[in-house]
Amino acid sequence: MNHFQDSQIRSRRLHSIMFHLLLALLSIVAADDCKPSTWTAATLRTGATPSIVANTTIKSWIRFKSASVAAIGSVKPGEVNCRYWGGTYEDVNYYTCTQLANKYDITIEKFFILNPDLDPDCGNIQPNTDYCVDGFIEPVRATDGRCGPPNNNATCRGYRSGQCCNAETWTCGNSTTDCARGTCYEGICAGDRVYSTDGTCGYANRNRLCAGKWGDCCNLDGVCGTGADFCGEGVCQSGNCIRTSPPPPPMPPLGNTTDGRCGGPQAYVCNVVYGNCCNKDGICGSLPSDCGAGCQPQFGMCKSTASTPTTASSSASISTASASQT
Repeated sequence: MNHFQDSQIRSRRLHSIMFHLLLALLSIVAADDCKPSTWTAATLRTGATPSIVANTTIKSWIRFKSASVAAIGSVKPGEVNCRYWGGTYEDVNYYTCTQLANKYDITIEKFFILNPDLDPDCGNIQPNTDYCVDGFIEPVRATDGRCGPPNNNATCRGYRSGQCCNAETWTCGNSTTDCARGTCYEGICAGDRVYSTDGTCGYANRNRLCAGKWGDCCNLDGVCGTGADFCGEGVCQSGNCIRTSPPPPPMPPLGNTTDGRCGGPQAYVCNVVYGNCCNKDGICGSLPSDCGAGCQPQFGMCKSTASTPTTASSSASISTASASQT
């Protein structure tokens, strides 16, 4: 073997060693520096980067736990169908229930409804435990398409063939008729809590309104209908009631007279400058003689003259008596 061949062999070995070293370095980078970031629920809530979340110890009395969609079918009627949970840490006390309710913007009453095992004074709340903070009481589902009071008050919500309970057929549907006001008992509509489905309405019937086939007025007897007997003034308590607007109160005349004369062909009206009363002679003034007998109300303000004769008579009597005594 000559010198040239030895040089080639050593060169190949060196290249092989460098190639393996390069592979090793690449594997180290891939396993460490290029490790993919994992976003957790806590990361999304805080807005921090994964590395900060991973290396930061957050001390709080509440932990987070994400929840899936409503567990329709896996929760029995009357049980809590929880949609979201909030957990406690080590330090808990009787005020922790209120803190959880405030944190998730629910009332303390709803918090206890969602967590029926808790004592009313929150005395048995446990550390490091998840509690329901969003959900509802699972209703009876209309799994066969039948709904409403005749069917154990089953709800159409979530039913695949329609989510409006028709009060005429007590079946679930999704047509315009099924979901119409006055026909839809419950589901994806305002329902019987707002619009009557039996024709009764008003104060004595949970303040339900009238709509659809029942008419648009509720009379004082609590019956829905249309026409004067239901919508007329004095007989209608809610709905499209007919109400006569009261006449506006009379406004004091602003007046347009420029020389103190009133009435006449120009129909001038008196004002405060010359006096608000237009007397029998068509002259504005504010004396009792202007505003009393003969005052023209269409051209200014007038006052009652009932007391004027009495006053004049009394004055005359007093004058006569004085004269006789003299």
